[in-house]
Amino acid sequence: MKKFIALVLCLMFCVASVGVAESDQLVVATVVKAIGSNWFDSMDWEGTRWAEEHGAEMHYIGPTEMDSAAQLQSLDDAIALQPDILTVVPIAADACDAVLAGAREQGTVVVSHEGSTLTNIDYNVDAFNNQEFGEMFAKKAVELYGEDFTYCVITSTLSTPAHMEWCRAFYNYLAENYPNTVCVNDMDGEEVVPLEGGTNADLNYTATKQLLQAHPEIDVILGSNSSGVPGICRAVEELGLNETCKVLAVGSASGHRDYYLSGTIPFGAFWYPGYAQYAAFQVGLRVINGEPIESGMDLGVEGYNNVTVDGKNIYGQAWLEVTAENVDEMAEML
Repeated sequence: MKKFIALVLCLMFCVASVGVAESDQLVVATVVKAIGSNWFDSMDWEGTRWAEEHGAEMHYIGPTEMDSAAQLQSLDDAIALQPDILTVVPIAADACDAVLAGAREQGTVVVSHEGSTLTNIDYNVDAFNNQEFGEMFAKKAVELYGEDFTYCVITSTLSTPAHMEWCRAFYNYLAENYPNTVCVNDMDGEEVVPLEGGTNADLNYTATKQLLQAHPEIDVILGSNSSGVPGICRAVEELGLNETCKVLAVGSASGHRDYYLSGTIPFGAFWYPGYAQYAAFQVGLRVINGEPIESGMDLGVEGYNNVTVDGKNIYGQAWLEVTAENVDEMAEML
């Protein structure tokens, strides 16, 4: 009988020990704008790689279409998992911010990507400084088209933080340095108001076609939304303006390849979101472990080996430039 009781106690101890070990396993989750495209699914691939390296349980969550209300539901689902680290790429910044307050209240470390204006986060990780990225496109426009051209900036939604920063930096750089350039966008005081193209190619096609019918004199369009750029290019080509109107594009090389080869896109740039995801999990782990978050740190993934920290924002050096000459090479990445 004593041996039996001892055996039972031993088994209970083993089960309890397993429970402790399991409870020590990190749970991580990421919520993207929309699952099902290589752009965001790369965050699943690299997030899963990070989770495997760290023995963590990984959850990849998001709506099937880029819809703010659906993303908020995905955020609620992710927070219900009580993850140790939650990363998010917001569609509507203010709405996401309100939901993220609940995540932080339960002790979850929150790291955003493309979320520099969010407040209910520990940190935001971006592939680069957003102002520098927007200015780079402005400099490229001047390099290609001189100091006297007419242009428009198009974003997905006016509540998407990173896209707005690129568009405003593009406008501000040209306005301050090249006063002969003309912007057809509306203005809010001294702030440019990008054309809200929408979250998919069809919506951007319609918005761009209406814009170009009203302003056929446009020489340059900055398309800041990867999923919208094909719609912008289709409108340009269908109206027969692709010889006089060019699109500077943010987004994957593979998704825009045909337009590089046709000449409608002379230049574009993108980053590999998967590496940003890996870096974001690294930041979350450093927060959990009480390690310093500081400029110069190496987050262990390409483009984030010598980051810059500015308040809650962490910037890598990870943008990739695309032209017709290297589009096939870049398309192999994304």
